[in-house]
Amino acid sequence: MEPIKCNQINIPWSFLWRGSGNSTTITGMSCRIHLVRHGQVHADWQNRIYGCLDVPLSEKGMEEARRAAKFLVGLPLVSVVSTGLSRSAFGAKCIAESRGLEVLTENALREIERGDWAKLSFVELEERFPGALAHWNEDPWQRKPPGGESLNELFARVSAALDRLAQKFDGESIAVVGHRHVLRCAMAAAIGREQSLLEIIPTGMVLSLDWTSGQEPSMHSTQAFESVDN
Repeated sequence: MEPIKCNQINIPWSFLWRGSGNSTTITGMSCRIHLVRHGQVHADWQNRIYGCLDVPLSEKGMEEARRAAKFLVGLPLVSVVSTGLSRSAFGAKCIAESRGLEVLTENALREIERGDWAKLSFVELEERFPGALAHWNEDPWQRKPPGGESLNELFARVSAALDRLAQKFDGESIAVVGHRHVLRCAMAAAIGREQSLLEIIPTGMVLSLDWTSGQEPSMHSTQAFESVDN
């Protein structure tokens, strides 16, 4: 089966399954968490490492956020959560404003800390730290930049934060506008760390999980969109 071209990246069908996307029924006493990756960042930051720095969205990124919000229209959300970074806050506002909901902030769901790599372009990173990115890519769950986080460390804080939200909104549905590696960690909890590394997580993607505190979550559905440039 051919992959779908999404955000100008080919996403394999091994991941891009739709599940029972129209269902609003939550199995058991879990929280259905719709995790949305923020939109594309401003051109000044594309091809740069920014991690948990607060960087703005591009016009395309704003449109991706609006489209993700439109996709969630009709779902019975009781809360919308931002990570506090502006690219997340914009997407959360898009989802919340038509529902009359206030946006909650959960700082523990911010993107991975990149330490000394932050602000560098990938070319600059290779010049200053030759081979560092390749070394990290060999084992990102364990390895980390100087002053930064490993994916295992990110996984621990993301899982704890999602556990807290699942307890607070048990039996309900919420939306969280997060970041690529935050979504990857949530995905890893459901399908395993190594498999999660193989999956592409484009901007504006929606990943829906049934999350029960202290238990392995289940993937409910995913939705990725064609590029807004098409």
